[in-house]
Amino acid sequence: MQPACSVSPAAATIRRWLATLILAGGAVTCFSTAAEERGRTPAASAERSPLQWIEAIQRAAVRVNYSGTIVYQAGGEMRTSRITHMFDGAHSHERVQTLDGKPREYIRLRTESNDEVRCLIPESRRVIVEHRAIEDPFPGLIGAPAEAVLERYDLKTGELERVAGVKCQVLTLEPRDTLRYGYRLCVDRSTGLLLRAQTVGEQREVLEQVAFTDIRIGEKIDRSRLKPEWPTEGWTVERSEYTRADVDRAGWVIPTPEGFRRTKEVLRRLGTADAMQVVFSDGLTTISVFIEPLAAAATKATVDDVQIMGPTAAYSRKLGDALVTVIGEVPPLAVRTVAKSVEFRGPK
Repeated sequence: MQPACSVSPAAATIRRWLATLILAGGAVTCFSTAAEERGRTPAASAERSPLQWIEAIQRAAVRVNYSGTIVYQAGGEMRTSRITHMFDGAHSHERVQTLDGKPREYIRLRTESNDEVRCLIPESRRVIVEHRAIEDPFPGLIGAPAEAVLERYDLKTGELERVAGVKCQVLTLEPRDTLRYGYRLCVDRSTGLLLRAQTVGEQREVLEQVAFTDIRIGEKIDRSRLKPEWPTEGWTVERSEYTRADVDRAGWVIPTPEGFRRTKEVLRRLGTADAMQVVFSDGLTTISVFIEPLAAAATKATVDDVQIMGPTAAYSRKLGDALVTVIGEVPPLAVRTVAKSVEFRGPK
């Protein structure tokens, strides 16, 4: 989620924390020249190994031109967006438009030295700009090296299905422990583009899904299609910059969950105070640990109680003069376990 641009879930506690997270929508070998022009790879897809399938998904999310409509569902929430993705031969660029709720547009432009995301908020005539590397949203899905993903998940090939009128290969990623959920994917057999992703619970129930309802793959996309719908001359431009944090120096011990790696430590403004955020990722999902002054915390009623919204779980506990909150698209036991592992030993 983008901080000021998010469309919030119904659950109040999770809404507060999701509002601070990264946009979730919606990281490489080369194709042959002819295949790049068509946006498609050779058709020998059925023989791909698990490693090759994951690499194909990652590659297609970057190097294939596509546009279409995406529907996201979790619990009683449903959101619809239109995405246009263009690969210019060196970098990929995207434009995402929300189709329900308040109008928003997200425009992401990449260069060698910069990854800029602009969030347009027309009712207040504001543009929020962030310069950072973002975890790739759908249909990128997988941000870690393919080998690392397969250390924690088993990939199995299933039947053929159709999504948005396109024949696709069903793949399941089954977790090897109880710290994460499984995934059921449907991938375009020709390009490797991910067309549908479902998060699957312990009883194999679908907790969350995001899928194309219509899509055009491999079309020629003119850069003009990345321009915003509204003229932004005279709008207020706000730059959302992250401040790096050092939780160890501040005296906090936050063990890395098994099979995850620490990817980010930042300071974020929450209400009237700064909160430290530490992000862990296994390549498919993330766990965030927030530490904020207890006196400034807006939510105290949910301490020591897991809050659940679809696949997202949040758990808060008091630790001295601070409130520690853990949130992630992981089983409830995982966020509770991570929160209980946090210690405060005093500044160094």
